[in-house]
Amino acid sequence: PVVDAPSIGPRMAARLEKLGIYTVDQLLAANAEALTDKLNLRRIDAATIGAWQEQARLVCRIPNLRGHDAQLLVACNLTSPEELATMQAASVLSQVLVIAESSEGQRILRGSKHPDLAEVKDWLHWASQCRSLNAA
Repeated sequence: PVVDAPSIGPRMAARLEKLGIYTVDQLLAANAEALTDKLNLRRIDAATIGAWQEQARLVCRIPNLRGHDAQLLVACNLTSPEELATMQAASVLSQVLVIAESSEGQRILRGSKHPDLAEVKDWLHWASQCRSLNAA
């Protein structure tokens, strides 16, 4: 269901379902510009929808990755599992902490603790085991 995509809550899922988007796969296949026009919401632009799509791709491709982890990674413009798998954990953590400590990061984490080096090492390990997108 589309509500299982990162950043998509029940209210947005209901709006998307009214437009015929019921699954994560349909969200991934949607044209961000066209969907922006159809939603017609002041705070939602094509870049926002593109970020939702990148987040969903990450959680579909990287085993064990949680939604808020994907949100943090996309906010850092880290959207390729293959590239992520080659990075140094300390470098990724430093980028992620910049976001995590911002107001945007606080909204993403909703009171959860910031990622630490061990967690980022897990992300990189899981990224090295990424699967193709058809896993969605």
